[in-house]
Amino acid sequence: MDRETFRRIDERERAMTASSQRPLQEMAVPLVATLLVVLFIALQFLGAPRALGNLSFIAPVQTSSPRATIEGFRADVARATRVLMEAYRENRSEPGLFWSESVAGKVAEADALLSRASRTLDLRDIPPVELEHRRLEAVLLLKEILDRVPLPEARSIPGDEDLAGKPLPNWNVPGTEIRIARMADGPRAGEYLFSSETVGQLENVYRRIRNVPNASGTQEDFYDFFSQSPGHLLPPKSFSVIEALPESLRIEIEGQAIWQWIAFILVTGLAVGSVVGMHSLARAASASQSGTVQVLANSITPGTVAVAALFVRYMIDNQINLTGQVNSRIEEIAEGIAYIAMIWAILAFSNTLAGRLYLSATQSIDAHLARAAIRLAGLSGAIVLLIYGASHLGIPLAGLLAGLGVGGLAVALAAKPTLENFIGGLILYADRPVRVGDLCRFGNLEGRVEEIGIRSTRIRGLDRTLITIPNATFVNMNIINLTSRDRMPYDRVVGLAASDAAAIRHEIEAIAALVAEHPKIERGSVRVRLREGHEEKPKVEIHALIATSKWDDFLQIQQDIDLMLRDHMLARTAVTEDASATNVVALKDPA
Repeated sequence: MDRETFRRIDERERAMTASSQRPLQEMAVPLVATLLVVLFIALQFLGAPRALGNLSFIAPVQTSSPRATIEGFRADVARATRVLMEAYRENRSEPGLFWSESVAGKVAEADALLSRASRTLDLRDIPPVELEHRRLEAVLLLKEILDRVPLPEARSIPGDEDLAGKPLPNWNVPGTEIRIARMADGPRAGEYLFSSETVGQLENVYRRIRNVPNASGTQEDFYDFFSQSPGHLLPPKSFSVIEALPESLRIEIEGQAIWQWIAFILVTGLAVGSVVGMHSLARAASASQSGTVQVLANSITPGTVAVAALFVRYMIDNQINLTGQVNSRIEEIAEGIAYIAMIWAILAFSNTLAGRLYLSATQSIDAHLARAAIRLAGLSGAIVLLIYGASHLGIPLAGLLAGLGVGGLAVALAAKPTLENFIGGLILYADRPVRVGDLCRFGNLEGRVEEIGIRSTRIRGLDRTLITIPNATFVNMNIINLTSRDRMPYDRVVGLAASDAAAIRHEIEAIAALVAEHPKIERGSVRVRLREGHEEKPKVEIHALIATSKWDDFLQIQQDIDLMLRDHMLARTAVTEDASATNVVALKDPA
């Protein structure tokens, strides 16, 4: 066989393989879509670090003065770190893969203590997406800083008795940038908290003094232990594997151990690989003839991107345990990607669904409004998600809403004709003066309605031209719906051979009886009257109602009656020019 033959055989085999794989791909799409929804919901609950504890068994935090704030904070974190280290040692000594009841109780106690300690911090400037992780880090960083700086004696720190009648706006730890400020407004007005500026500088201050011995004269550093450990608060049993790693993998780069960077790269690679794989599946399934498969296939790629981004965030927060600015930036990027992907998924789903409806539905106003409603719902959902996501990421809503307001006004002014046509479409939908397929007369034109859209109406004229009328114009016209008639008029003018009055009356009665004999003529509607009786050659006008609303049936019945009249006239007169086919003429077009 020559090369061309081999090529054709290879192409045939590839086509057969692709055709055999397509049903499997189409079957996989609904399963993948369901799995993505389940994973998305699960990661919404697991994605953020756990809250720092239940305070039900601990008294509220005391922040009535700088002394109460600093003493309460130090007491809580000292007890919490001591309890956590006890739980860590106990957990390592116990067999099994899970915490014992004793270990879990100690972790819960430490969790609550750290949560109460975080209540002494002003965390208003931290974006919601970072809040749970950053507040824990801030508590531990501040603990290490206060353990390493010389603090004044308790009685020299302003207390409640010193502030009676003359509250201080703020107080600084001597020789440091650590400030305790009095809240001027908000739900915690009057309380003394570590200021938001202090919270923002904690990581930088810690990096400068981390090698300074603490108050006990040792280099013990709980934050270092926390940041180098996987998991949340208490490392998992598998932490022994991390501890056994070579020292070279524990070297810090930008505050993270090398093993943490390696784990992050692997997790990110897994997420990217899953997106690429799902995109290939979605692209192959998008050619399916099934509308359901097409709609789901176009949403799989953005859905996978959202799930992958949330998965990366969950891993860096709860397993790899990245900390500091690195964690904050990655969290923001992952959450931003997730929100963008969710907006993309909503728009893709709504547009594809509307497109499928366009292919399967009629061109009526109902179908157009259904498609418009689906797209509008998708756009509304995307805008709501955009605003919520921006707020969650810490983007100021005032500027965003102002921008949307100005942009909305500009769009409204630019789209005024479009809005008028859309409202006209809604009026057509509500009043329904015509439907698709109806024959109508508007202005001096006639035609059959082919499509009623949300912006314009298309009508096929009697001369087969396509007439497009904006809805805002069409709805204000005098529209005569010819199809909605329950009867259709039969109007004719017939010339008579008779000349005297008696013969004319006899002919009128005979013609009326003849027309009324037809089964489709409404008997009470038949009218035959002499037209302009002074003419030398008399004529009569015939009017009757045909019991049909269908145009084709009307034309057939009209022809039958015309032929009956022709036969009658030929039978009553000699075959002359006056009794020819021109003896019956249309008075007017019944349409």
